[in-house]
Amino acid sequence: MNILQINVLEARDLVAADTNGFSDPYCVVMLGLQKKKTKIQKKTLNPKWGETFLLRVSPVDTVLKLSLLDWDQLSSDDFLGEVSIELDQLADAPTWYGLKPRPDHPNDFVKGEVCIKARIVKSSSSQKDKIPINMITEVNNRVSSFEENGDQLDISGIGLDQIPDFLFEHVPNVPSLDLGFNQFKMFPSLGMFTKLHSLVLAGNSILTIPGEVLTPLQNSLKYLSLNGNQLIALPVEIGKMRLLEKLEIANNKIAELCEEIGQLNKLEELNIAGNPLTKLPVSFCNLTSLEILDASGCALYKLPEDFPTMTKLLELNFGNNKLVELPQTFGRLTRLVVLNIMDNKLTDLPVSIGSCIGLGKIGAGINIVGNPIQSEEIIAKYKIGNDQLMDYLEKRMAIQGYKLPDLKPKASATGGLRSMGSQSKLTDLPQQQQQQQSPQQPVQPQYSLVNNGGKTSAASTSSNALNTQELISKTITLKNWGISTLRGELRPKLGKIKNQVLRCINIQEGVGIANMIKQMKPEADKLKTLIPPGFPLQPVNTQNVPLGKIHSGNEKLEQLKDLVNVSIDDYDALFDALYQILPNSQDSTVIIQVVQSLKKIKEIFDLQ
Repeated sequence: MNILQINVLEARDLVAADTNGFSDPYCVVMLGLQKKKTKIQKKTLNPKWGETFLLRVSPVDTVLKLSLLDWDQLSSDDFLGEVSIELDQLADAPTWYGLKPRPDHPNDFVKGEVCIKARIVKSSSSQKDKIPINMITEVNNRVSSFEENGDQLDISGIGLDQIPDFLFEHVPNVPSLDLGFNQFKMFPSLGMFTKLHSLVLAGNSILTIPGEVLTPLQNSLKYLSLNGNQLIALPVEIGKMRLLEKLEIANNKIAELCEEIGQLNKLEELNIAGNPLTKLPVSFCNLTSLEILDASGCALYKLPEDFPTMTKLLELNFGNNKLVELPQTFGRLTRLVVLNIMDNKLTDLPVSIGSCIGLGKIGAGINIVGNPIQSEEIIAKYKIGNDQLMDYLEKRMAIQGYKLPDLKPKASATGGLRSMGSQSKLTDLPQQQQQQQSPQQPVQPQYSLVNNGGKTSAASTSSNALNTQELISKTITLKNWGISTLRGELRPKLGKIKNQVLRCINIQEGVGIANMIKQMKPEADKLKTLIPPGFPLQPVNTQNVPLGKIHSGNEKLEQLKDLVNVSIDDYDALFDALYQILPNSQDSTVIIQVVQSLKKIKEIFDLQ
């Protein structure tokens, strides 16, 4: 498939279509069913655009058509002239073409010229022979849909076994690419997509991943899905993908994970289900940002002893494995709201699991079905409900006087000492254990939400004043709700609204979105007062136009969209800060304030 690269440079001596003696011209480029538009140049008869477009050339495309129009806000746009050029007559040098009236409107008053240069980039004949024309046509249709929507380039389920060359030239800045359910047997080379942050290759037949194909993606890729392939291992280069936040490698044939996987320090979600894994590498416990882990349907018989140091975990799925025990310090995972350990070989639960009280709350849960649990009391309480089970386990721990042992520093992958709890927040530990930590132990800077007086709230402030298990339980429940709402609802919805703003071409729609964003401001201002002064908020970009923005031609709407985008970025930075800080806070009053504001913001979203 060939590509036409056209540069619309300028025009001169155009017709004055407006009463002020000027026009507001723009150029429409058409090839077959494809259409591109330049920006509008205001109040000029000699516009200069200097814009470049890429158009796919099919065997039936022979003529390039350019139409010049005058933009009008309150009426239809006025015709200024057009020109049709045979593709074989295009020149790769600036060339002037005289404008003509429309064939069906011979009385159009037209004058002036337009200047362009163009060239056809031919794809390799070898690839053209390998990819059937029906697949190329379908890829073209998907690219056109992507250009209209701007979210994800979906070319899944076509049957491709290689990437068409023209994609690299036509959509080099694609942010999200779905190549799922094709016929790839090798991980494709995608280095030309320099801004790719989401890649789906699920449902292919990939046997191996050459390390060199991952290297070009290490500075952009955040989400990678390889579910349902034929992989037997991950390359050691996976450790260089330091920006990865979500990795899916379920239902492959991976019997052992490489140690380098522990270097993915930004990984929040990991799906390794359905692989014949018998153990997890020691470095696995370095994934201290991990929140969701699905390791169901493997062959795990034991977890690393340091597994409970991954204290950001919210959801754990170890169903249908061969686990004979859980680590004794499992209770450090106090943020857990979902734990599936069904169909294993557990005869008992660790005493410390009584600290995971979030598992007994509404909307949360623990599943122990299919285990040979020997305690009749545990089975009886579980049959009544999760709340009853967790209440019993909590009391069992108190009766036995069990206390979690102190965390010990261990050697990091680089050879130095690493605090086992530094990534997972020191304030997750009981205060007594915090006081027992060695003063020489290296600890990362921690932030807590501040109270209305501007002072940092320490865990001891609320625990000493109201030292009751009920308060602790409610605080953890509210905190977990806030964390999951920020991550699972508010930030994704904010992203969808931003995409809606980028594609907005209607002033009424733009005003509606702006009003909704405005309603959020009072609650957002309250939340900002709770952010510690030294916390590094992400700066808001007020200059660059976001990728995928569609220009409506309405200047007032464009200004409104820019203002709304700034506010959205500001709120997103606020939500990100709260998401990082909230796990540290132990001040129940502040947590309640945060939750109240988040609930009101959520209600505003839900009304839309």
